[in-house]
Amino acid sequence: MQVLFAPLQGYTTGIYRKAHAEIFGGVDAYYAPFLRMENGRPREKDLRDIGDDHDLITGARITGAMVNGAKRTGAKTIPQIIANSVNEFRALADAIMQKGFTEIDFNMGCPFPMQVSRHRGAGLLSDTQTVKSIMDEIAQLTVKNSIKFSVKMRLGQNSPDEAFALLPILNATPLAHITLHPRLGKQQYKGAIDFTSFVRFYEECRHPLVYNGDITSVSQMRKMESGYPKLAGIMIGRGMLARPSLAAEYKAASDTSAASISERDLLNKILEMHGKLYEHARSTYQGDNQILSHIKSFWEYLEPSIPKKAFKKIKKAGNQSEYDAAVLSLNME
Repeated sequence: MQVLFAPLQGYTTGIYRKAHAEIFGGVDAYYAPFLRMENGRPREKDLRDIGDDHDLITGARITGAMVNGAKRTGAKTIPQIIANSVNEFRALADAIMQKGFTEIDFNMGCPFPMQVSRHRGAGLLSDTQTVKSIMDEIAQLTVKNSIKFSVKMRLGQNSPDEAFALLPILNATPLAHITLHPRLGKQQYKGAIDFTSFVRFYEECRHPLVYNGDITSVSQMRKMESGYPKLAGIMIGRGMLARPSLAAEYKAASDTSAASISERDLLNKILEMHGKLYEHARSTYQGDNQILSHIKSFWEYLEPSIPKKAFKKIKKAGNQSEYDAAVLSLNME
């Protein structure tokens, strides 16, 4: 199955995606955090983020050439948009197409209250009329611009009935695939996954289906692969942030001669990746507070993969000297 890296605001930035692709690999596509409207126009910060890695990891599959001295990985970045109307959708899609991307993902799954209250993300799932108008726009853009669209969604905001009401509309739309997180928006990331509804969606969906939700190990990925053989792929977010080697380990597991990565090698790669992000933070931001506030997010999900003592030192560091010493202590574990 394809392995897709889910977008997480504030974590999977352009520099993170580049570094992960170069150091860990195994990912077939990186999804950029969603582009949204701000003050009546596409948010510039989000556009800059997808522009940062467009040459290195593009919207079309590429192979081993060099770009600006950096090795191309063969992975791809797919921008994502979030919108509450066909007008917002059109403006955001136009902005991305102007940057040369040929694939776009539409977010109908974000559970965060700020977006839901604005009728975006999971907040859109109960509005069949607006979804239909956006799907009609997708159909037109697909034919007119030869661009691929996919959808990332939840089962609904308040009820799985919402997803199944939309499924005939989605089935009739020319989509590359659908990614389904089998929770409700109101659950956010808590509570049980609804596998009963997932199986029904899996059986009734006419598009390639990607599973998303609570995947943290290769064994889970293999279980999904064997249990749902029609799955096109798995999208992983927090699980990949916690264990950045997960995709590569899954790909290697298909080769019985390939050994799983050792914990020491994993830590070395984490430190190598951190070095790239830390260098970027120091060259982009000023002062200890700004630099540390940006780089510390790198470690937030990594607690299961690094020694606890060093993790606590990193979290407590109040200036760069303390932080550097804390990171250095990882090499001594």
